[in-house]
Amino acid sequence: MPLYDSWLQIAGYFDGDGTIYFSDTTNQPYKLSISLVFVDQSIDQIRNIQEFLRQNGIRTSNILKTSAGTANQVAISEFASVSAALAQLLPYLCKKENEARGALNYYEGTITGNDLNVIFQTEVEAGRRERRERVIAINTPYTRQEGDRVMKELRNDRLRDSFGKFRAKVTPEDYAEIRCKHFEGGRRLCELAKEYPQYARETIRRALGGGRGYVGVKGVGRVDSTDSR
Repeated sequence: MPLYDSWLQIAGYFDGDGTIYFSDTTNQPYKLSISLVFVDQSIDQIRNIQEFLRQNGIRTSNILKTSAGTANQVAISEFASVSAALAQLLPYLCKKENEARGALNYYEGTITGNDLNVIFQTEVEAGRRERRERVIAINTPYTRQEGDRVMKELRNDRLRDSFGKFRAKVTPEDYAEIRCKHFEGGRRLCELAKEYPQYARETIRRALGGGRGYVGVKGVGRVDSTDSR
């Protein structure tokens, strides 16, 4: 079987037997994940596509069977590879041009996830995209960059809460006393370690701003304790 040697050929194949699949990331309504999927009953055909993509710097999945087990498929899911492949395919696409342009715009941050969903639904109504019913409707009112920022902020909040509940080492009263005795009373670390045997020496050192410069305080969470002498 002749090998593919141009993006024009790949685009022609993708227009007929390819799919742009999207889903919300880890079931969170903040950011969408996009995959480009090539499907064919002939494994040689799929191997040729995979080989062309990899030779052109596109990361792909392994060749897998479809859920029904009747055909073979290979997917592009890594962010940079999806963006690069869409940019190469777009000039030659016909049937999937609107979908590809919308997906690329979403990855570039010019439209929201909901805007992309509208584009795909419009293609369904026009008969250019297969209808796929979703158990849970996607609602992603952010651009990809906005959604990524929101997810990181929420993750930091959860880590901060977890730190306060499960990794705290020092009571607020002891934290204040230890610092007062050291910075105002001149008590040394070795003396404080003897006076507060319930805490490890490293914990006291952190409370004074040494070590990693932070300590867990019960009921508060992570407290930056940089030595400000």
